[in-house]
Amino acid sequence: MSVDLHIHSSASDGTLTPDELVNLARATGIGTIAITDHDSVQGITEALSSGARAGITVIPAVELSAETDGRSVHILGYFIDHLDQGLLQHLASLRETRLARAHELVRVLADGGYPIALEDVLSRAAGGSVGRAHVARALADAGLVPSPGAAFDRLIGRGKPYYVSKRVASPESVIATIRRAGGIAVLAHPAVSESEDLIGPLSAVGLEGVEVFHAQHTPADRLRLSEIAVNLNLTVTGGSDFHGSGDGRTRLGSGDMPDTALADFIRFAESRPGQHA
Repeated sequence: MSVDLHIHSSASDGTLTPDELVNLARATGIGTIAITDHDSVQGITEALSSGARAGITVIPAVELSAETDGRSVHILGYFIDHLDQGLLQHLASLRETRLARAHELVRVLADGGYPIALEDVLSRAAGGSVGRAHVARALADAGLVPSPGAAFDRLIGRGKPYYVSKRVASPESVIATIRRAGGIAVLAHPAVSESEDLIGPLSAVGLEGVEVFHAQHTPADRLRLSEIAVNLNLTVTGGSDFHGSGDGRTRLGSGDMPDTALADFIRFAESRPGQHA
């Protein structure tokens, strides 16, 4: 039975609701999923409820932003207590940071001749975690770029003319937050984000896993990262990083995480003190 442990819903920058994602997973033969919204756990309750009705296993999860030495790092947290007060306080701070960045993005884009309304951006977030994807969609729908992907490639992607960073916590702090919420901290897509060099140092401060089977990891990436995980006694995960259909996006399940890797991950989770996978 297929698995996908890296999915984004409309609670962050995905296009489908948690309920729609569960139904899509069932329709495509995926039996275990984790909705890992960016800096948000707002979709977890709906996903758990929908999963119970549909016979789909839903692992409560999140993808938290971090930064070190000017580098963006994403840490996945699995089997979290999504009602943990420390985690919720951390997420509240991140929401404020994301909102401030949205304001600044709208301002600098307008100054550069790409006017969009902040209200339009926020309406796309629908009360969830606002991100650059919402800005990209607003730009595309306003006819200022041909597609949301083009908005990233030309305007608001890292290193592009209108990129605006967000101030976030260190990976060490984010890992500690996940661990205090009962979660397993996993480094997201290290070959894509060029963060492989951080695996060793972060494993010394509580990182417990590596996302090996990411949709954009090559076979060579997967082999190399698997060897690192074995050498450091880390668990491995995988997923599509699915945000929705269209615009060259990945398909649900395209991380191709083997069922054997899922079984190993569940055993790892169950072996942790106080953990009930």
